[in-house]
Amino acid sequence: MDDAEPLFRFGEKLLSESSYFLRSPGERARSVDEMYAIIERFYETPHYLLLSAWKGNMVVGESVVTCGDFQRNRLTATVGVGVLAAHSGCGIGAALMQEMEAFALRRRMRRLELTVMAPNTRAQVLYERLGYVSEGVKRDSLFVDGGFVDEVMMAKILA
Repeated sequence: MDDAEPLFRFGEKLLSESSYFLRSPGERARSVDEMYAIIERFYETPHYLLLSAWKGNMVVGESVVTCGDFQRNRLTATVGVGVLAAHSGCGIGAALMQEMEAFALRRRMRRLELTVMAPNTRAQVLYERLGYVSEGVKRDSLFVDGGFVDEVMMAKILA
């Protein structure tokens, strides 16, 4: 819970650096108090995970796992990851993805899924390297920087 302020600052910086995230700046948490509430929800929900990567006292990467809340989708998790541009390409994203997978396996999850904006080929290459497979395209699903963008749906079936 003490991490609310650095996580809030991280989120604002991450979302201001790139248009490749679903949320825009100010849509992740509007304040440190709201970030605290988000952390509290993850802490209280055993099938959710909020994992962060730190360099010193600064958050440089983050990943989230949210599993289904119903009987029929509880073994499927939606995952997401983000790394600050200055720390990209250092293996942080891959390490966070691998930790999310380990978390899912401990909870006997069957499926991890995500969406990635079609122009974000760098992320798609990472996900493919980690065993994710493209399952289709959501055409014109997002309005980003004045134009529509496709999302690629990807998933990984766990052993």
